[in-house]
Amino acid sequence: MTEAQVCEQTRTRLVEAAREVFSECGFQGATVREICRRAEANVAAVNYHFGSKDELFAEALNFSGLKALQRANVAADACPEKRLRLFIRDFMLLLLDENNATSQCRMMARELAEPTPVLDKIVTEAIAPLHEFLGHLVFEIVGDKVSETERRRCMFSLFGQCLFYRNSYPVLQRLHPELRYDLDEIEAIAQHIADFSLAALRAKKSG
Repeated sequence: MTEAQVCEQTRTRLVEAAREVFSECGFQGATVREICRRAEANVAAVNYHFGSKDELFAEALNFSGLKALQRANVAADACPEKRLRLFIRDFMLLLLDENNATSQCRMMARELAEPTPVLDKIVTEAIAPLHEFLGHLVFEIVGDKVSETERRRCMFSLFGQCLFYRNSYPVLQRLHPELRYDLDEIEAIAQHIADFSLAALRAKKSG
């Protein structure tokens, strides 16, 4: 194996380990030492490959999962209401499914709860495009009879419901110790959010 290949493997291991540690501990709680331990790399490797912990965090943030979700939704041969159901289900799987949920989504959730300067990058590259996408989908459902301000509030409510289940999980587990986010539960949560939200959107449209 060449030196360049070894370097690339180390860099990849660092990014993967960083995603795990940042998603578990948040930016402030994550240490370079723990990241390097999990990556089986020298503690100086982060500075060598990325320059700093901040730059490693930025590198670890990759929103391909969110972008793929949006592309698949746009390509779906379905009416806007069905596409909203698909979006909510896929988004909840990204957020809650511990087997398939992207560490980037978990990192983003931690960053929203405990903001650092990296939040600007998250807003620009992930949240703003996602808001634009969902805002357009809400518009397709309610039309232009509902004001832009009300459509925006509807979109905020949708995101709020979804993120509640992720951000409040430690509290919910203490209130309901039997609660587990298995696939059946995630599907049920997504269906509930979709039913609840679509009923509100239809009321807005008809009102």
